[in-house]
Amino acid sequence: MGGTMTIGPYRSKLGKARILEARDILGNDSIPGLAYPLTCRWPEGIPVQGIVVFCHGLGSGGRKYTGVSAYWAAHGYLVLHPTFPDAIDIVVAREPELGLNLDQDLSGWADLPEVRARMFEILHAPFSWIARLDIVKALMSALPQVLEATCGPLPDPVPCAIAGHSFGAYTAQLVAGAEIDLPERPAQRFADSRFAAAILLSAQGRDQQGLRDGSWNGMTGPFLNVTGTRDYGAKGGDWLWKCEPYDFAPAGDKYLAVLENGDHHLGGLGGRQTQVPAQIDAVEQVTLAFLDAYLRDCRTASDWLRSIADRIGDCPVLFKSK
Repeated sequence: MGGTMTIGPYRSKLGKARILEARDILGNDSIPGLAYPLTCRWPEGIPVQGIVVFCHGLGSGGRKYTGVSAYWAAHGYLVLHPTFPDAIDIVVAREPELGLNLDQDLSGWADLPEVRARMFEILHAPFSWIARLDIVKALMSALPQVLEATCGPLPDPVPCAIAGHSFGAYTAQLVAGAEIDLPERPAQRFADSRFAAAILLSAQGRDQQGLRDGSWNGMTGPFLNVTGTRDYGAKGGDWLWKCEPYDFAPAGDKYLAVLENGDHHLGGLGGRQTQVPAQIDAVEQVTLAFLDAYLRDCRTASDWLRSIADRIGDCPVLFKSK
């Protein structure tokens, strides 16, 4: 990396709207299969252009990832954040033997060896993968109720994207068509045609969670794969491993952005307190341009994506498309 080519910032022609937010939408089994409430954000004063379902990382929850979520919402998207059973507060409530309680700050769970080990067990357990998929499926089936509770019914259907960070990027891969091997059930696919595109933020490569050679052959739809040169997987895979979804998927509307010195949080995702403004800006721009290109069919956004060389704003990147 380290060239000098720079393109101008990506800016949506819709402008930037005020954001409306609602927490505790549905959930509590008011919708079959949707056990936990949603956090939702959408623009005020401009029509919703598309819907993004954002899947959180291991131990996180639907109330996290406010920054990138608000950015998308301000530019025309209804962003829906489900909470999955691997959220740390849910795990702590379910497993008192961990010795934690809900009154304490749980954000540092990864620094507690016994808790970290248990959470990684959950990460690698097939029932956790399927539980997430079931919630996404239930959410999509409940979209009319979600719209009624947020921005109101839309006059016309709008396209949807699946997005996620870390464990959420794994969920997004499966929804977008990646094939995995389950115990005694090889070659399983969970593609959901209700999603037109996918955003994978710090995704997984081969030899983890059922992924292997050939897993991405069926990911024919558009997706954006984002990682960083200091981004490592749960088993120590480096950034090259994080690029494998892009590398092994068939050509056609695929994009890869690697942030120089970007770590697992890609500048500040998931509530991380130490933030890198240039990386946050790069992630916001490239993800919004991708959404605009594939949910709004915006030619300006498509052209901008294809014009990226080795920087997005002040952030050096390795960028590829095919």
